[in-house]
Amino acid sequence: MNHDEVAQGQDGRESRPRLIPPVLLPETAVRRLNVRVLDPSTATVTVHPKDRETPLRPEPTAYVGDVLLLPGVIGRSADRSRDALASVAKNLGYAVRPLEDPSLAFAERNDLIDELDRVGFTAIRFEPVRTLDQEGSPIKPADAWEILQTVRLSDPEAVTGVGLCHVMTASGYGQGVGYGQGVGYGQGVGYGQGVGYGQGVGYGQGVGYGQGVGFGPGGRMPVVWSADAPERREGGPVVAILDTGLGEHEWFTDDRTHELPGPVNMPRESSGVTIDLVNGQLDPLAGHGTFIAGVVRQHCPDVRILSAPVMWGDGVADEKDVVSALTALHLRQVAALRHGADTGEAIDVVSLSLGYRHETPGAFDDESALLRVLKGLTENGVTVVASVGNNASDVEFYPAAFANHFPSGSGDTAPLVSVGALNPDGRTVSIYSNTGHWVQTYATATNVVSTMPTTFNASSRAEVLQQQGSSALTGVPTRGAVDYDDYRGGFGLWSGTSFAAPAIAGQIAAAVGAMGGSDVPSRVKKAGGVVADLLTQTTHVLEEER
Repeated sequence: MNHDEVAQGQDGRESRPRLIPPVLLPETAVRRLNVRVLDPSTATVTVHPKDRETPLRPEPTAYVGDVLLLPGVIGRSADRSRDALASVAKNLGYAVRPLEDPSLAFAERNDLIDELDRVGFTAIRFEPVRTLDQEGSPIKPADAWEILQTVRLSDPEAVTGVGLCHVMTASGYGQGVGYGQGVGYGQGVGYGQGVGYGQGVGYGQGVGYGQGVGFGPGGRMPVVWSADAPERREGGPVVAILDTGLGEHEWFTDDRTHELPGPVNMPRESSGVTIDLVNGQLDPLAGHGTFIAGVVRQHCPDVRILSAPVMWGDGVADEKDVVSALTALHLRQVAALRHGADTGEAIDVVSLSLGYRHETPGAFDDESALLRVLKGLTENGVTVVASVGNNASDVEFYPAAFANHFPSGSGDTAPLVSVGALNPDGRTVSIYSNTGHWVQTYATATNVVSTMPTTFNASSRAEVLQQQGSSALTGVPTRGAVDYDDYRGGFGLWSGTSFAAPAIAGQIAAAVGAMGGSDVPSRVKKAGGVVADLLTQTTHVLEEER
């Protein structure tokens, strides 16, 4: 849906109309996450707890329909919020069930419960307890937004910090601009991805469809890498990547690469086929995490990669899973830096190539579990780098748009950096990239070459394929055109702001890793200086292009 809204003036400028990009999600994610889309024309409107005089005018966002995220843990600061929500939910016919906290056991073993309560969260799910409501009608599926607004009216202080569980999407493909993928349009029946229209011939990969207007030669294709792997030395900075996980590739076979457990039932990056099991098509975002890891290593050959699977092959993640992974990384960081512990396990940079649009930009400071844990990480010397999204819009995309809440060159916390995409010239912003006052820097991210899982070879076949022995000419070997989902060569070409963030993450990691110093103040100071230099360089390049 499109929703005209009024942009708040920045730096004293007048407000102006802006067009909110459509909310587009693949059907697989809608079913998996019980997705609801907040419709501003019908959504319940209440007041913000900080300002009882100002009504909220929500913007469109997608969220898990029956889940809320509460600050803190059960038995401590989350109790008041849980009890207030449970009381209202009971009258509506629902019970509140806290979901398992994967970080709790680690926190207990390492005496970090207080820290978990400070930066962590509790996810609760609303479940029906009866089949009929008070009027005798069937109980409808719970709507977390409606329940939250009801409590905000009666006891706003009790739900301070409580927020929706947003549906987060990858920023590695054109999601909205001339492409979209799913609800209200689909990717298959009546349209397809190959059958009845081909993959290039008679249709093109750009105007009229494309993956973002002028996106380039397709969204993902195999290519050849003819150079040696980036040379490694001992040691090296640690970069955590939250994405689809890490597939098989010779660049990531040693003990410098580790993968954390992913969400329950999330497939590993092996075949790349987890959605269309009938026709065996490669998932739209298959290989995304492996590609990102390769970008990081190209910019920082010494990197040690910590992969945290949070996103499925359809390019969608549950905010709960993302925040849970970040919380685990935060507790790991605190434990690694405690009492002179081995800082070789400490994280230097986190790379995030996914996000969402918030329903109330500018009024979310105490409503976001994601913001809480990101602040916790940066307070412990971890620089966070986030892609800004591919909507060709200036509408905020979070967590990248949180960047204004973090210092870039000074302060008590490491920076959070928002990164858009440049074309291969390194001077012009890619047409699909989001932009705006909240975008801090840019990196080349169109037509990037990087690693892909060597196990990928799905059902697509070359448009032309002549098998050996079937030709009228004897001795002619098997010949064919490019097979667009065969990545046994280990490398691919891709475009998107998803690949801008790891480029900057790698640059920051390489710089801070060479500076030495392991305590939090020195980590914060190093990161602040490196990021300040990067922002200055980008500003000069873009100004020269005007």
